[in-house]
Amino acid sequence: LEKVSRGSTLKITVCLLAAAYLQTTLAQQVPVSLGQWLGHINWLLLVVVYIALQRDAVRSLMTAAAAGVIHDAFSMGRGVGVNGLAMVLAAYVADRIASVIMVDNLIFRFLAVTAGSVINTLVRLVFFRSLNVDLPVLASGREMAATVVFDLFANLFASVLLYMALHRVINKGVHQRRRRMEARRLRPRL
Repeated sequence: LEKVSRGSTLKITVCLLAAAYLQTTLAQQVPVSLGQWLGHINWLLLVVVYIALQRDAVRSLMTAAAAGVIHDAFSMGRGVGVNGLAMVLAAYVADRIASVIMVDNLIFRFLAVTAGSVINTLVRLVFFRSLNVDLPVLASGREMAATVVFDLFANLFASVLLYMALHRVINKGVHQRRRRMEARRLRPRL
């Protein structure tokens, strides 16, 4: 069990670092028209919500805390701790959705991503407004609503492809272990 935990922790760490790389550099590497939309995708949040959908509350909250620290490290000192709180709240809500509803369906994954994205964006907006921190996208009330909507749709579209890739990376070998466990249970005892 400990060996499996170390392996999955390493996979989650690599996924978080890849998400941080995508979040910080992808929007600058593409044309401006596409970069505007890619700038609304919160790759770290999508990894956090995916881990929360795995039905392990402690791992999802620890992943959210690590993602918050990584996001704050790249935010250049603006509102340190706000991103961590937003990620933890999003992970908690996604974990609650996963524990109440069987989330093997795409619609319920969309529900978890929607809840996580809206909570993350609203928490960040509220705290940045109360701390009087200016963000380039969040200049007026009209743009606040647009930011919530753009973040939501960008995260929903990105989550479809990202979750297929994360499922292959993180859940590699899970199906084989399940089949082995079922074979052990079904084997006749002499």
